[in-house]
Amino acid sequence: MNAKFTKTLVVIMLFGILVGCHNIENNLGIVHKNINKEYVLIQDKTQLQSSNDEISNYIDSIIDGLIQADFISTGNRSFNLVGDSLHDIGFEIIDLRPLNPSGFPSNFDTLAARVIAMSVEIRDNSTYGYCDALSTNDIINETGNWTNNTCVLGTFMNAGQFQGQGEKHLAFRFWENAEYKYGWIKIYCSQHSDTLRIIDYAYNSNANSSILAGQTE
Repeated sequence: MNAKFTKTLVVIMLFGILVGCHNIENNLGIVHKNINKEYVLIQDKTQLQSSNDEISNYIDSIIDGLIQADFISTGNRSFNLVGDSLHDIGFEIIDLRPLNPSGFPSNFDTLAARVIAMSVEIRDNSTYGYCDALSTNDIINETGNWTNNTCVLGTFMNAGQFQGQGEKHLAFRFWENAEYKYGWIKIYCSQHSDTLRIIDYAYNSNANSSILAGQTE
């Protein structure tokens, strides 16, 4: 093999590698992360007092008057989605009734599971706070109504689009470098809104680009 041919072959190989890397970079963009956090608002006082998890201790402190609150709540459990210094979104389960002055009720009938938009916007085409519950492969883009208000995932009277529907996707978007980026969070909300599971999430790091609910690559 002569030197000229070898040099040409090396140039071709390098060009192929560079083109391949360029294509890989263009195809990237979906950032996907697992969360797998479950929040339960225990309804039985005896079970609550015997539990030693963070949420149970927090609720017990509210009941005992150590924490002043207008309602019993798991507290706002928030997440940093995009890797900056801010928490972007939060979740909580609350009892909508004022505290019962005669003691902790044996069961809850007015629970609400909520999502709190902190530095993101949430898609809510109901326009009254019951945010969209998307199925796998539903498209997420600029289409629809977006809000930075707190929205309901599930509550009493079977309200809320996530309650008892299995695993569904919440659409979110955030503002970065004067452009929007779109993503989803997979959520499970139980039939009575007493259990909220935050499973995983993903977003498209390419500005103003759509993503499918559940898309990870």
